[in-house]
Amino acid sequence: MSSVEDELALRALMARYVDAVNRRDGQAWINTWAEDASWLLMGQEARGRDNILAMWQQMMANFEFAVMMPSSCLFEVDGYFAKGHWYLQEFTRDLGGNAAGVLSRYRDNYSRVDGQWLFQSREYDVMYFGPADLSGNFNPLPP
Repeated sequence: MSSVEDELALRALMARYVDAVNRRDGQAWINTWAEDASWLLMGQEARGRDNILAMWQQMMANFEFAVMMPSSCLFEVDGYFAKGHWYLQEFTRDLGGNAAGVLSRYRDNYSRVDGQWLFQSREYDVMYFGPADLSGNFNPLPP
């Protein structure tokens, strides 16, 4: 693959991930992950697709809705592996009716398996969580 093809494929991977989140489709969502992947989400780590899916289902059960919208991204591709990051806007409402806006970043490692890019690891950093009007406090991101 050329670097342009790799970047398009990595963008398509994130598009499938976000679409599955927004539709609450756990099977489509977990299909974006490598079998031996890891996910670090707000201090909790899950390893392996079964544990990652279980953590996602537990988290999503707390929301009436959650909408994720990715924005900018950067990638470094090295053969069958890549790393990169995504910035996201998210809007949520929990089961208690509490709405929030979230600005975040995913730091990713990717692996190409059978010609398809998958998430190998993801680390989630929250820049902002609070009222959607952004009146809350912002958190500095780790490098």
